[in-house]
Amino acid sequence: MNKSKKSFMIISSLLIIGSLGWTSAWGIARREEPSITQITLQDLQPRADFYLVGVVEPARTVEVKVDSSRGSVVEKKVEAGDQVKAGQALFIYSNPEGALAIKEAEQATANRSRAVEQARRQTNQKWEQYNKVTNQLEETKQKIASAEEEDKEGLEDRKTDLEMQQSQLLLEAQNLESSIGDAELELERAELELRSVKEQHGSDVVEAEIDGIVKDVDERQMNRSASEAAPENPFMTIVDTSRLFLKGTVDEFRRNQLEPGQKVELRDRNGGSQRWTGKITRVGDMKEPSVVVEEQGANPNLSQFSFEVVLDESEEPPSIGIHCFVERIEEEQTAIKLPKSFVFYEEDRPFIYVVEDHKISKLSVEIMEDETDEAMYLLESELDMQVVLVFPTVRIQEGMDVKPNDTTD
Repeated sequence: MNKSKKSFMIISSLLIIGSLGWTSAWGIARREEPSITQITLQDLQPRADFYLVGVVEPARTVEVKVDSSRGSVVEKKVEAGDQVKAGQALFIYSNPEGALAIKEAEQATANRSRAVEQARRQTNQKWEQYNKVTNQLEETKQKIASAEEEDKEGLEDRKTDLEMQQSQLLLEAQNLESSIGDAELELERAELELRSVKEQHGSDVVEAEIDGIVKDVDERQMNRSASEAAPENPFMTIVDTSRLFLKGTVDEFRRNQLEPGQKVELRDRNGGSQRWTGKITRVGDMKEPSVVVEEQGANPNLSQFSFEVVLDESEEPPSIGIHCFVERIEEEQTAIKLPKSFVFYEEDRPFIYVVEDHKISKLSVEIMEDETDEAMYLLESELDMQVVLVFPTVRIQEGMDVKPNDTTD
């Protein structure tokens, strides 16, 4: 083996050994990297055993279904997620037969309306003629009273002729008055028919009944034939989220612990640190035939009663439909507690580990003994309840990075 080849093999062996050593060390470092568990100060507070479960619902929900008798949906004016106002167009039907029937009824109504106007105009004209002849008759009578004998005969003949005209015009005017009533009656019938046709075929445009958000739009129902049976599910769903409510049930034993006006806290049943607050608005008096979930603390053998919570406004409200735990907020409990296991000491000064800017840092605190719980301190320092603490382990150190995927309780 020549010298250069031997040197190459030695260098290669050293590189392989070094690579294996680095990989092994990296693996050990990875295995030794501690898992950091985060938890908010709020979540560390002792909680009462009393809790309920409910579902977040909007103030009102309106389901808009397709009416096949009005035609097929050919155009939608809104999309899912759009904010709409009451009276705003949602979608448009295409119904040629219905449109024709409405047009015919509108034409018939317009014709009847013109007939009424014509009858009134003819009646007014006839009364004008009657009044003119009546005035002429009065003038002739006055002339007869002051006329010479030789002139009276001609005036008497004119008087007789005017009286005949007056009688004829009066009869015609009265008949025309009756024709107005008949024309108005026919107009009312035409208007009733028009309303009936519009109710049967409806307007081409469907409008929103409430202010709210378009939650769902079933695109599959677009352009369906009018002969096809309309599906049971709605074409659009609009929810009024101006106020959010939580609705649930409480068993007969715990029902008396709820009362309207009572403050409560909500948290997502599936986890997460976010909290919402609200007030009890209603506690039902009638038994509810509801399904009882035993893991929520409810007894399936007890009667259930409905309750309702109105949520306070928040920057990030809960999603509609999520299940939340409901806990009473005890007004008298103002002390903030801290588990002793979270407290460390440095030169006899207590501190806790918190997360700031994705790194672990020390935070000095003032504490005192909790006479009601040996495992707790009472926290005298003023801290935000959403401050994030690090679950204590011997391997936690100041300055450690906290990754987004580290556990959050």
